[in-house]
Amino acid sequence: MMPLKNKFIIYSAIIAFLGFLDATYLTLVHFRNTIPPCTIGNCETVLTSQYAVILGIPTALLGSLFYLSVILVCLLIMTNYKKIFHQAYYLLAATGLIVSAILLGIQAFVLHAFCQYCLLSAATSTGIAILAYLHYREQKNS
Repeated sequence: MMPLKNKFIIYSAIIAFLGFLDATYLTLVHFRNTIPPCTIGNCETVLTSQYAVILGIPTALLGSLFYLSVILVCLLIMTNYKKIFHQAYYLLAATGLIVSAILLGIQAFVLHAFCQYCLLSAATSTGIAILAYLHYREQKNS
């Protein structure tokens, strides 16, 4: 069986699409001024906190733009294998991981509440970062 070229990039695009759906749902909920159903944690506390908006922009909308950027860069890598796109991919993955860690820390240590949708976003951005690292190692060893 021939190895799949760009498998980590393809997996990242798929995970980013799931993250995009999650973040876009939270963005729509934000603009409708409603709280989504929450079975794990306390979404209302998290989604109505001062951290749910940065400079007037919903954090979820920034997440949607992040995931859309990851998808775009992954598509660029798959169609046009230039080094600059790989660098953008690694930078996006690292940024997503750092921002997710900060937001997770805010939920845990400041708000003392968790939002299941935010936890899903943290998981997807962590998955993208792991895949970016694996892709980097594969590129370095080839």
